[in-house]
Amino acid sequence: MAEYGQQQQQQQGERVDRAQVLIARAKDANWQGPYVDYKELDILRKFLTTSHKLMSRKRGGTSAQQQKALKIAVKRARFLALVPYSGT
Repeated sequence: MAEYGQQQQQQQGERVDRAQVLIARAKDANWQGPYVDYKELDILRKFLTTSHKLMSRKRGGTSAQQQKALKIAVKRARFLALVPYSGT
């Protein structure tokens, strides 16, 4: 029983640490975000989930302007068949 409680506390601690890292990165004033271009497939794939959906601003750590540029770049890359539309 005690082991189960310790595992639960460790899992909850990991969630808090991960969330704090995402929030800290999002609030970091020095981080400007990537330059987004539809030909930069490595950068685009970092901001896509496993089902090829665009990550949220909070999870990706982008501002509204950067998120809009990212959205346009992903749309252009999908139109040119550089990035798939869906994960299936």
